[in-house]
Amino acid sequence: MPYGVFVEIDKGIEGLLHSSEISWQKKMVNPQELFKLGDEIEVQIINVDKDSKRISLSMKQLETNPWLQAEKNLPVGMKVKGVVRGFTDYGAFVELESGLEGMIHVSDMSWTKKVNHPQEILQKGQDVTVMVLAVDSDRRKITLGLKQLTENPWSEIAKKYPVGAEIDSEVVLNSNFGVFVKLEEDLEALVYSSEIDKTQAAALKPGDKIKVKIIKVDVDQMKIGVSTRLTQE
Repeated sequence: MPYGVFVEIDKGIEGLLHSSEISWQKKMVNPQELFKLGDEIEVQIINVDKDSKRISLSMKQLETNPWLQAEKNLPVGMKVKGVVRGFTDYGAFVELESGLEGMIHVSDMSWTKKVNHPQEILQKGQDVTVMVLAVDSDRRKITLGLKQLTENPWSEIAKKYPVGAEIDSEVVLNSNFGVFVKLEEDLEALVYSSEIDKTQAAALKPGDKIKVKIIKVDVDQMKIGVSTRLTQE
């Protein structure tokens, strides 16, 4: 089943190996990808509930818990290699060489690009080098970063795009709260809805060219605000 594997431990007696008890390392485990009917596996009995007639089994309890040494073996700032194993809308799961699994949040994938989905940057099975940002052994959570492998470019971006400069840009996304435009490769800015004519905004589509004026550069928040009203004025 998607939530675990039923294992016959004696004739007519079955126990459940829940997906959370298969591996210490991985949070996302699909039992249907790991086992097939008839496989013989070694498990440990971790609970017998006589009232409900349920037996709970575990595979990971037969191994040493690697999370006990995770904070020591993976100090913050360490660069480690891994393989991309899966995605959610907000990040990518990476299996590290130690066997543990961590996640790169979309906000830690690029200094300048607005990443809507991790698959814009990474592919399943891809080898990656990442930086350890945080390790929480109790919650079995490792936070990883991709952009931290390079220097933060926003101080230089602020110099290159001073407030008041007019720039030719390309529409990337037209949303309810504004229009995202590309100033250069992987560098986007937002035209707030209050800074663009509604009729003009409604007609814009990805790929359209528009001239914008820089009205705000927030180095700490890593955002650029631009206007089309000021260029028209």
